[in-house]
Amino acid sequence: MGYVPHPAMPVGTLRPNDIVLLLAIGAGFELVTRLVLIFFKRKPDSIRKREVALKALDKRVKKSRAMGPKAFVETSKLERQQLAEEKALAENAETRRKTLERYERLAKNMGMFLNLIVFLLWYGIPIMEFSGDRILSPDVVLTKTESQEAAISAFEACLFPLSYVGMGLKISKWGMVNPRASTGALLILWSAQQTIGKLMDGVDALCM
Repeated sequence: MGYVPHPAMPVGTLRPNDIVLLLAIGAGFELVTRLVLIFFKRKPDSIRKREVALKALDKRVKKSRAMGPKAFVETSKLERQQLAEEKALAENAETRRKTLERYERLAKNMGMFLNLIVFLLWYGIPIMEFSGDRILSPDVVLTKTESQEAAISAFEACLFPLSYVGMGLKISKWGMVNPRASTGALLILWSAQQTIGKLMDGVDALCM
């Protein structure tokens, strides 16, 4: 008896080794790609120091301007230095932005390729499938149709409302004998990626 009572899940087929492997692949892929993207999103310490120095230079320019014409030469010198530094920082920011966009496209394409590989390797193989024969008592005999309908009802109730929404969930079940009562490999992969993705969103916010 657990802390939260719930009805037993009538699992007919379960592939725990596949689940562990898919979770590891999904979590590992998401973790690596997000860490790489965070690296390129975050400003290097050298750039942060230059931005601080630029703010200090801006104060010097304003102070020199306040001194009037007698500080014209010094003001011009500081202004040229300020403009040059602003231009250099702007060019650096644009370079980092383009690099980030390139790696984001690469991560997206690699993710699509990973989805395709998982889909092909586990095509038609249910990672978890409900069985109608396990819903009722062993003394009750169901026909094949009745068993499938009972399994479908139990599965949809278990995953409600996910069982009724999402094109991705439907795609993950392509090729299965009883798609409405089973879970495909892609769903397990995506679950790991979503979990790590939410955690990395927090890390991303802390690092920025």
